[in-house]
Amino acid sequence: MISTITNWLMPKAHAATFNFLKPAQTGGSTQISSIANTVINFVLLIAGILAIAYLIYSGILYITAAGNPDSAKKGQQGVINAIIGIIIIILAYYIARVAVGLGTGIQQGTVK
Repeated sequence: MISTITNWLMPKAHAATFNFLKPAQTGGSTQISSIANTVINFVLLIAGILAIAYLIYSGILYITAAGNPDSAKKGQQGVINAIIGIIIIILAYYIARVAVGLGTGIQQGTVK
């Protein structure tokens, strides 16, 4: 009875059983699309975190310029560059999704 309540209140964590190199298994072989999805998600997640951190840093630099035009210009340019970077990351995500989707639909020269 107590174990049932415990299992219901605190579900088991599955992070310990996840194999990063083999995220999905079907028929004994790893799907290349699942590996590509995992790598793309990881790389774009890191890029997004860095872009947002740079946006915050540049915003703080711009706010704390205290009338110094050089520092204000540097902060403003950093904010613009970070926003452009975030837009590029979002576009890269969707382009990668389309490429992986097209790649997984091709089998023996035919598109399914």
